[in-house]
Amino acid sequence: MDHSHNLIGSLEHVTAPYTSAPPARPTRKVAATHRADQLAAWVAFSLDEPSALKSLQDAAEELRDIPELAAVLPRVAETSMDLLDAEFGNIQFVDPRDDSLVLVTQSGFGDEFLDHFAVVHDSHSVCGRAARQGTQAVTADVRDDQGLTPHQRIFRASGVRSVQSTPLVDHTGRLLGMISTHMSQPGRPSDQDLRIMNLYGQLAGEVVARHLIVPGVADHPHNRTVLDRRRPLLEGTESTNGVTQWVYRVDEPYGPGGCRTYGIHPDQWRGRITTDHTDHDAEYVAALVARDLRAEWNIHPAGQARPVHIHVWRGWEGTHQDAAFTMEIGPDLNGQRHRAVGPA
Repeated sequence: MDHSHNLIGSLEHVTAPYTSAPPARPTRKVAATHRADQLAAWVAFSLDEPSALKSLQDAAEELRDIPELAAVLPRVAETSMDLLDAEFGNIQFVDPRDDSLVLVTQSGFGDEFLDHFAVVHDSHSVCGRAARQGTQAVTADVRDDQGLTPHQRIFRASGVRSVQSTPLVDHTGRLLGMISTHMSQPGRPSDQDLRIMNLYGQLAGEVVARHLIVPGVADHPHNRTVLDRRRPLLEGTESTNGVTQWVYRVDEPYGPGGCRTYGIHPDQWRGRITTDHTDHDAEYVAALVARDLRAEWNIHPAGQARPVHIHVWRGWEGTHQDAAFTMEIGPDLNGQRHRAVGPA
């Protein structure tokens, strides 16, 4: 196995803003439509490749047992290189102050490569494209990619001919950084290998996010989500162009006859979704959340089979009784067996 190591100065530099909680600024995110595709991929993968999914889950469980982020990242880099049979690898974090990509972990590279890619602002680089688009990016031969012209000398000196970059995302789809692997020969990983790598980026991102979340700091930038859940609820709920703001919350049974918000983190299953299509009503929003839940239960089987309720309100959160739509769904139910239990 290759021996990855952290660039300690860079790691401390880029994680410091998370603990000091700077003023909130717009952050990179994975598009909601792409996030839905990722979740659908989880469901399909669990059906088509159950043994491969089990291996990914085991790898993620190993990460969760590691107490320090500085020890998690080299393991993520090495596993990623193993998955794609790559000779080089690195991990970058998004710096929340300027959205640059900062190199924090590497394996196999020399000082010249590390100096050149220490901080990336270039949206035409492979990792930059993946970050800008919120999707996996692959270059089968760097010498044929005109967008990589500024980096050709470094690639030649480092022996790099092909690159893939996979977003490192948390459970909400928020972009934390990038996992990149490099090969000395031109070529593209198989679609299956890229699919597995993409799913691993989500699993590893969930673990990394837990180290970056600052408990008790509501406005901390990494406590936000891809759905901008912290946006003030009093802002306009509809506009003249047909945009609608929906608020959702998932509740689980708790105590004698009571309930509480579902999830292990505050606001994990409580947020806001914006729609702009006439068919995207409260039931549609509930279906999106239900898909998230089913994907979560496929990845981490629930310890209890009691159903949860997905409540959706227009504009701002209210009571169960005034929800625009309520759906009941449980880990033991498939997507065709959920049912509405409130007003639609």
